[in-house]
Amino acid sequence: MNKPNNPILIGKVGKSYGILGWIKIFSFTENKENIFDYLPWYFYKQENWIKIYVKKWKQYKNNFIVQIKGTTDRSKAMQLTDSDIIISKSQLPLLKKNEYYWYDLINYDVFNISGKYLGKVIDLIRTKNNDILIIKNESNKKNILIPFIDKTIIKKVNINKKIITVQ
Repeated sequence: MNKPNNPILIGKVGKSYGILGWIKIFSFTENKENIFDYLPWYFYKQENWIKIYVKKWKQYKNNFIVQIKGTTDRSKAMQLTDSDIIISKSQLPLLKKNEYYWYDLINYDVFNISGKYLGKVIDLIRTKNNDILIIKNESNKKNILIPFIDKTIIKKVNINKKIITVQ
């Protein structure tokens, strides 16, 4: 099968590297090296899916360079630039009770501790100090940014009702 079930974005392909078909990749996984725990990958570019097998990889500056099986020259590697790196949700480890992945929080409703509706989670941003929820508020058309600091600002994440309560 050349298309993942329940696709999840875990990285992005950068420019080609050298003349032997290596490419730069950017990992979106929490621990950057964990991207290699989820092989094979699917590349998605211009509405096309390609199943990818990694032959070799190396750390390169703050990211990685990868040699793809069957890609042996720079021109073939250049065709992969800007592809999304996708996996099937089933490739992720199973979670324990009351655990969740960041992508699971998208579309959760957010309320403050007084019960006032703030909006829906539309994205998360990773920062050096803490992650940030981006909440879309329909009534005032502005996005609200809330630091994801568990127990201090994020009071409760209800997985069953898809609700986040914040201070």
